[in-house]
Amino acid sequence: MVDFILPIGSGNLSIAVGLVGHGRWGQRHLSTLIQLQTEGHISELYVCDIDPGQLDALPETVNGTFPSLTDMLREVSIDVLGIATPPDSHLLLAKQACDKGVHFLVEKPLGIDYDETVLFLDTLPPAITMVVGYLLRHHPGIMAMQEHLLAEKEKAFMNFHYKRRTQRPRPHGATPIDTLAIHALDLCSLLLGLPLAEFNLSGLTTSADSAYIELSGEDGQQAIIDVAWGAQEEVRQLTLSGAEEEMELDFGTHDLVHRQFGIQPHATIDLANEQPLYQEWRFILASVQDESGLIYPSREELLDQARWLANHR
Repeated sequence: MVDFILPIGSGNLSIAVGLVGHGRWGQRHLSTLIQLQTEGHISELYVCDIDPGQLDALPETVNGTFPSLTDMLREVSIDVLGIATPPDSHLLLAKQACDKGVHFLVEKPLGIDYDETVLFLDTLPPAITMVVGYLLRHHPGIMAMQEHLLAEKEKAFMNFHYKRRTQRPRPHGATPIDTLAIHALDLCSLLLGLPLAEFNLSGLTTSADSAYIELSGEDGQQAIIDVAWGAQEEVRQLTLSGAEEEMELDFGTHDLVHRQFGIQPHATIDLANEQPLYQEWRFILASVQDESGLIYPSREELLDQARWLANHR
């Protein structure tokens, strides 16, 4: 992975960033980009949205607004584009960015049609950097888990239990698998070291607001994914366990607990304070400076996820 740590206050960067989509999650992106602009990592910042009301009363630090991505790309020069729009628009907007030689961070999933996703990846220019917004890969707790796995290769985790329940109502057009469970599916493959295609689907129960997924691997790996909107309480929890230990992460509090069975007391691991979205943007900004092109997650991982979604959504 590219080193995404950019020196704070580095004024030598001249990266212009555009953001398409200023809804609920787009507003989170904009707040993060304004912070990076204040720190000197971004020189110019532009926003576009097809809803004029989403462009009202933006902070003065925004250099310009546009009613469409077409207008933005025609009127100003940007280096990196953030795409925070509904999933069915992702590939179309990403293609517009590619045609202009613009690097981009696109929210997940990359596409909702498998064949269209394959075609897009097959024709992606090699010099373009594309980061798909699997936000939790940039969470300090997940990064700590990965570091532990690398250091203890002979002690692989075999059990993955992800629970994400939110009191928020389901957003318009969202589905529990593509919007909530997709993060867990990505982390399951990443942390258990097995492509989704190599898991057997042991159980799948879905409703308009929830999904419960059970997966099993040939070597005994087990995964449970439990996600829902409209829940009675907020739960953001991931537990990894093996024969000798387990690690439990609370995404809400950033608490990471490491338990070694038979050893007391358990250890609480100190994590960095940076928010995952901030880390994700720092990652793509550093990757763009490398100028060699990057697909993250990898093409193979993205196709594995797209194939699983096409078969089970």
